[in-house]
Amino acid sequence: MVIIMSYISTTIKRETSKMSILLDLYMEQLAMLPKGSIRTKERGGKQYFYLSYRDGSRVVTDYIGNDQTKLAALKEQLEQRKHIETVIKGLNKELHFANKVLEGIR
Repeated sequence: MVIIMSYISTTIKRETSKMSILLDLYMEQLAMLPKGSIRTKERGGKQYFYLSYRDGSRVVTDYIGNDQTKLAALKEQLEQRKHIETVIKGLNKELHFANKVLEGIR
């Protein structure tokens, strides 16, 4: 029984280490991606696109322009950011659970 618990503990520690490395890599990727959402304003029959995001307690709005390729690239980066945030949230839950299990084994 002790051998089995030792094996389980070692496996969980190894997986926790892997998850921590993955979490660091995802956090680095997240730091390089833009945050916020795209807002559209219409003036004089033309559409203008802005990127809105929070910087501390204030909301910042940056003009994007109306270049469709730039807009599409930005949308893709924002979707990638949301995906990475979801993965990070899942990894944090798994790490929390693994640490609880390790505490119970000791």
